Amino acid sequence: MAKVEEITGQVTIVGNVRMSNGTKKVLGDLTENQCDKIKKSAPLTYSETMVKEWKATPQTIDLAVMLAGLIKSGEGEVSIRNFMTTMKAHWPALDMPYLKNVRGAVGVILDAEKRASAKGDDTNVIDEDDFQALCNYALISIERVNRWTPQLFKRDGQWVEIQYLGEAGTATIVPLDRDTFAARLNLSTFWRKRVGDGTSFRYVSVPKDVVNQIFYHAEKPVPDLQGVIYAPMFTAEGDLIITPGYHKSGFYYAPPEGLDVPRPPRKITKEHLAEARETILDIFVNFEMDGVSRAELEDAVLRRIGETKWGSGEGATAVPPSFLSAVGFLLEQIVRPMIKGPVMPLLISKTARRAGGGLLATVMQNVIRGTAGMRPLAGNEDERRKAILAALSSGTSVIAWDNLPAGRTINSPTLATLFTEGVYIDRELKTSNERAIPVRASFILVGNRPPFSDELTQRLTLLELLPQTATPEKRSGFKYGDLQGHVEENRGRILGALLVLVKYWLNQDQPKPKYPPMIGRFEQYRHVIGGILEASSPNWTSWQSNRDKLAKVAKDDEEDGWTDLFEAWVEERGLGLAGRIEVNELAQIAQESETPLDVTRVREGGAFEYNTRSLSRALSGMQERIFDLGKHGEVKLLQSEKRGKGGYPWLLEQVETRTEAEQAEENERPRGGRGRRRKVPKCLIAACQYNGDGKAE
Repeated sequence: MAKVEEITGQVTIVGNVRMSNGTKKVLGDLTENQCDKIKKSAPLTYSETMVKEWKATPQTIDLAVMLAGLIKSGEGEVSIRNFMTTMKAHWPALDMPYLKNVRGAVGVILDAEKRASAKGDDTNVIDEDDFQALCNYALISIERVNRWTPQLFKRDGQWVEIQYLGEAGTATIVPLDRDTFAARLNLSTFWRKRVGDGTSFRYVSVPKDVVNQIFYHAEKPVPDLQGVIYAPMFTAEGDLIITPGYHKSGFYYAPPEGLDVPRPPRKITKEHLAEARETILDIFVNFEMDGVSRAELEDAVLRRIGETKWGSGEGATAVPPSFLSAVGFLLEQIVRPMIKGPVMPLLISKTARRAGGGLLATVMQNVIRGTAGMRPLAGNEDERRKAILAALSSGTSVIAWDNLPAGRTINSPTLATLFTEGVYIDRELKTSNERAIPVRASFILVGNRPPFSDELTQRLTLLELLPQTATPEKRSGFKYGDLQGHVEENRGRILGALLVLVKYWLNQDQPKPKYPPMIGRFEQYRHVIGGILEASSPNWTSWQSNRDKLAKVAKDDEEDGWTDLFEAWVEERGLGLAGRIEVNELAQIAQESETPLDVTRVREGGAFEYNTRSLSRALSGMQERIFDLGKHGEVKLLQSEKRGKGGYPWLLEQVETRTEAEQAEENERPRGGRGRRRKVPKCLIAACQYNGDGKAE
């Protein structure tokens, strides 16, 4: 332990610096020129160290320069440890204690500048230097310490760090409170007080007023942390993050110990694609997606054969859309920075219990993040908001809900906002502070045909499990009896296969997909995920072709209630002004027709006796909405401007329905200028008289 100052080799050490005897020996053996060479070493990535060729065992200075380069480039401790392990494997003479001592010596040399600044008489002397100088010293020290291998970060205006939590040691983003930040600041700075005759100092803790100022300082001199990732990821520019540690894009890659993901080849061949497809298919053959058996799924995906077809036209294929929904989900986090906007939540809908929905969700999470976690969906909006804010704050890449209620429609403005907005804004619990957190997570919902409101249904991607037996838990003949064990053992290879698909799409200049329908607000999601899938195989063309099925599977029975009520209304009163009706009369129709509605009932009344005030509020929320009443066509709900005896009446106005061809023709018409074509009102058409030549007079 060096108490105040010690000269070891050519490095000055000030303050409490702990070193092993081995580190001291390495420092003592280095010359002044070698120390300068280490200080001036250029940043070096882990992959760059691996391509170096050595004819003989690397010397101490060679190892030190490479280690210094790794630190300066921001490579994490995992990469540095892997570098030392690789060097030891290649050169048995380099034992691990010696390599650790070289690593320690490099750290001392690179920190010499920071320790030298602590000696200054005008930067860090408490009760002598002015407050501004002390704060500047703290900010400069924090910036310097986090320049090469950052430990502190900023996120959403807060100081955060990465902690490894739980039994699995999962990297998690943790916001720092003021006391914890003070402790971290003490590790980055040296603070002194003059003692005795005034010519010597003792080292003390950072002053509280400095802690307060730096903690709330708007400009934090540390890297911005976008999130923690647990699998390789492509940046928005197409660069691959595959080296553990902090990346310049703002993501911190924290894979578990021992995960080895192969880099995709620069040129992807058909053989590479075929091997990747088979590797990915392997983890899904145990599940009866869209009612397809293992043999049928293998035939469709690998051999492009099968009797059942999904999709239409040139995009018709034997590959079930639910399989591509699963593959698309695995791709989401690997290309998340490329998707400028929201991603669609994956609904795993089952027709029977124990059909494997929870297992499938677990397997996919294990591939993407190495761990899995399912949570129940809170029953009220306040609890949902709290849970979502906590999950997003932790930086998790997947949020999964299991056992969704089958008998109650899920209608949640909180979820609707989460699934469609790029930034989630909410107020912190028990405070007036608002948080604005970028939404970069993927979402899974699992249940036995859980119904959703129409607003949420439009945001979902469907993966349907259709067991072909009444007792799916008794199925046998699985390819892998321990599927989770298989995924854990082969996770690196599975991720490598996904990287191959993305790399091939990038090499093809990121083509857009031809076959999936356009989905409002999810255009980028469709482009990236749909593009990768269609580029991966000529018959992977059925992605999102099950959206009509989704509308039925996630159907909200309460929506049918309104349609049934309006049909009864039209049958009794008619359409337009002639069919105007007041709320109390509509409530009477609902009671007589026994129509179930999501409306407050009269206290101590019958099952279909509705409170007119609640019914009126529900109608106001649907004003100008269009409903399909089957044989009566499409109608729009409107409120009359003229008050009646019991309030303002309501009416259903017929809506003109245009075919897709007519809509396309309308879209092609020129807009604006002299060439603009105007639609002729029907009343004028009816008033025209035609002569024998077919011309209007």
